Amino acid sequence: MSTFIIKARNNIDRANGFHIDKGQEFIISINMSGITPINLFGNSRCKAQLIQQLRFNGINLPDTDPVMLSKGYWDIKMK
Repeated sequence: MSTFIIKARNNIDRANGFHIDKGQEFIISINMSGITPINLFGNSRCKAQLIQQLRFNGINLPDTDPVMLSKGYWDIKMK
């Protein structure tokens, strides 16, 4: 299992009052080998797990929202 700390690079505001503060951190655990900070958001095999972990951390956005699909919104560190 790989564990990551993702931190918001900027304030993230979305419809319905959804907000993430710049610097807010979330712990993400992916039950799959070979996942690194480089391929965390780009690997189709872990996308479902990543979205599930983000939702577990209170990020309830549509699967197609760029926040759910792009590492550009996050600083990613392997724990």
